Amino acid sequence: MRPTLRLLAALAALPCLILAAAANEVGLESAGPTRFGARFSEDAGKRVATFNGDKGLMACFTFAADGNVAVAVQVKLAKGAKTGFKGRLAGKDLAGSVEGNGETQWVDLGVAKVSANLPTFLTLEAVERKGAVVVTGFKFGQDAVATPVAHFKTAYAEGKEVTLGDRGNVGAATFKGAGRLLVPIVVEKPGEVAFAARFNLAAGAKRTLQVTATDDLEAVRTRAAVTDLALTGAGKLASSADFTLSFPKAGTYLIALASKADGEAPLTVNGLLLRKGSNANLWALPNGNAQSVHYGYPVPKGETALWAYAEAKSAPGPAATYNCVLGFGQGYFGFQRRALGTNPDDRWFIYSLWDSGYVKNAVKKEGADSEELKNSIVRMLAKGDDVKAYAFDHEGSGGHSHLEYPWKDNETYAFLLGVKQDGTGAIFSTYVRLDGGQWKFLTSFRRPNTKAKLDGLYSFVEDWSGSSGQQKRDCHYSNIWIRNTEGKWIQLRDAKSSATAELGRSDFDHYVEGNGVVLSTGGYGEPKGKRGIVLQIPESKTPPSVDVDKLPTK
Repeated sequence: MRPTLRLLAALAALPCLILAAAANEVGLESAGPTRFGARFSEDAGKRVATFNGDKGLMACFTFAADGNVAVAVQVKLAKGAKTGFKGRLAGKDLAGSVEGNGETQWVDLGVAKVSANLPTFLTLEAVERKGAVVVTGFKFGQDAVATPVAHFKTAYAEGKEVTLGDRGNVGAATFKGAGRLLVPIVVEKPGEVAFAARFNLAAGAKRTLQVTATDDLEAVRTRAAVTDLALTGAGKLASSADFTLSFPKAGTYLIALASKADGEAPLTVNGLLLRKGSNANLWALPNGNAQSVHYGYPVPKGETALWAYAEAKSAPGPAATYNCVLGFGQGYFGFQRRALGTNPDDRWFIYSLWDSGYVKNAVKKEGADSEELKNSIVRMLAKGDDVKAYAFDHEGSGGHSHLEYPWKDNETYAFLLGVKQDGTGAIFSTYVRLDGGQWKFLTSFRRPNTKAKLDGLYSFVEDWSGSSGQQKRDCHYSNIWIRNTEGKWIQLRDAKSSATAELGRSDFDHYVEGNGVVLSTGGYGEPKGKRGIVLQIPESKTPPSVDVDKLPTK
């Protein structure tokens, strides 16, 4: 997907700690942002969330009893400023509005029905906002007692004997035998935090749960457990003994829960309760994805690129990985590990081109002849043998094509993209050099109302599933060239780095290696580089040896 659109809508954040003053009021110590969400700070020793063009926040609780719960939010707006709110609790829509008076005030959001002891998400977003909105806390109905929960929605299961429930919900983890669960969190300031595990185990059955916290994945796998929780089943949801984890510095951590095969009864854990007294300001990552990492390759001023060439090789890594090699202003081109399973040959080369304007029901548009569609949609003109092509209408609309091919790890493949004018539109064509050195034609698409030039060139590495963000994804890019209108090849040497790391995750790298540059993401290791830097791709004296006039057309 386009880097600016890749940004998938994932949920997550830990909830607020209960204030001592009132059992039904909660602060924001453990609330967290949704993707590109509210920004958190401290004001007079109290954590606050500011909505200033941002999306929102999320919290997760368990409630002590079944029943209807009234929800209110405490806000502060400048006098005369206005905002609306929308949100959800336990699947129930919430809404409210307020005009500011310069002081904090409570805004009623509605009533939701909750179930006892089940992790429940609360989301909140400021809408129709004028001016900054500061949120300082929540309040529930008089009899509602809420406990914050570190949920498993974005956790990773390791081992065949560990399974996670629906990732669209909270994600309870079941240990049938030995295995490990990794729970990613962000710690904003150091401290010790007290937890208890919420679990279900057959009556009288016994299991041991080992708990470790670290900012390094390899250490999780090798370090001795911080604590061993001896669990005895009650045949219903119960809480373990309290335990304390220390977070010596701010940053991204993994809480690891490991179970030995020391009992026959399955153990289900549906979250970690956060006890009162924490000052760590921690929250769950908003999604389980490794960060998307990118390079941009500026075209020299005054040059018009009609062809682009780049080479890439992927290190071994998990499925659901997209290595984009030649992205451009209207589309992208690269290679993927597709399968969410274990088939190593489930791979393809992929090319997509966006319509000139978004078209609903784009998958039904083939053959449509209205003037609107003629001036908007991408048309396929030709495709290579064994290439599949069709329209799409998610994250924009356009034309998609792919070639299923068992490309190899640590092997270099060349990618070639060309454009030419066709009336008021432009034709974009793609080729990949396969094992054996021959060029394979993928697809030619015509895009209306488009000038024939390649600009905004980029590469990226993306984890698009969120189920394996604890594993590294590396791709090496080299020999990045453009061919101008005079037929001259020009090497692009500036690689401008970026990453979607707005929510605290830092295990991503940008660095020079050999004759090119590397994009690396995931694994929870220490980064080698930083986003926002400009790297110099090593100079090459040899332009691409490709005759663009003799490329295959099928």
